[in-house]
Amino acid sequence: MKPIIAVSVVSITLAFLLYTIAAFRNWRLKMLTTAHLVIIWVGLACDMLATRMMAMSVKVTSWDFHTISGYTALALMAILAVVGTWAKRTDREAILSRFHFYLAPVWVYWLVAYATGVWTGMQRV
Repeated sequence: MKPIIAVSVVSITLAFLLYTIAAFRNWRLKMLTTAHLVIIWVGLACDMLATRMMAMSVKVTSWDFHTISGYTALALMAILAVVGTWAKRTDREAILSRFHFYLAPVWVYWLVAYATGVWTGMQRV
């Protein structure tokens, strides 16, 4: 396995773990906290690093289901991170207390993209 692929696999798996922790903690507390936002932002950084490294590891990008769903999931997580940060900074109680309703479906969508990446990667090994 190329080192760039190994680092991207570790990075995307770390993003998976961080997004999962944030989603479950947020669902349990029913309130978006600063800790949740930090976890989401670090997960997003890992996700972006992994996505960039995977893109660098191929000569030509194939726009298949995994690629499209992966970029879409990354964009949705970025939007949630920005909206969550804005809601926290401006003390938007209605958004903070309902954030888990936005995060949960995006997390599930992100998991689909992650799973298709695992499936696609296993086909190449």
